Amino acid sequence: MIPFKLFFERALGLVETVTFKELGPVDAKVDSGNGAFNVLHGTDIQEYGDSINFKTINGKGLTKKIHDFIDINIGAGKVEKRPVVTFDIEFGGKKWNNVPFSISDRSTNEHPVLIGKDFIVKNGGIIDVKKEYNLGS
Repeated sequence: MIPFKLFFERALGLVETVTFKELGPVDAKVDSGNGAFNVLHGTDIQEYGDSINFKTINGKGLTKKIHDFIDINIGAGKVEKRPVVTFDIEFGGKKWNNVPFSISDRSTNEHPVLIGKDFIVKNGGIIDVKKEYNLGS
């Protein structure tokens, strides 16, 4: 039997701080439900060839190369095509490069970033739904 080793030092809480190279530290909801893609809040998305321009947290404008597009079922039979870009992030004392995030308007959500359950599981993380900021900020 191979022992299971957590990549993170502790279980993640439902809200944790993720630091983006371009944006600094941002509060993120950790998705504990169905598998989900990482999402960063973005509005005024404009596509220019292989890149997009968009406004994000605190109205900051970013230009990022498009990595991919994904189709997201947003309910009631509606599918939203979202651009996917990559970011270098630090999370739970670990660094990741080229982490994919879809860009979508999260202005009606409490947190501007969603870290998908698939990312957490893939990296050996577990989530303690009773806690927030369990990794420290």
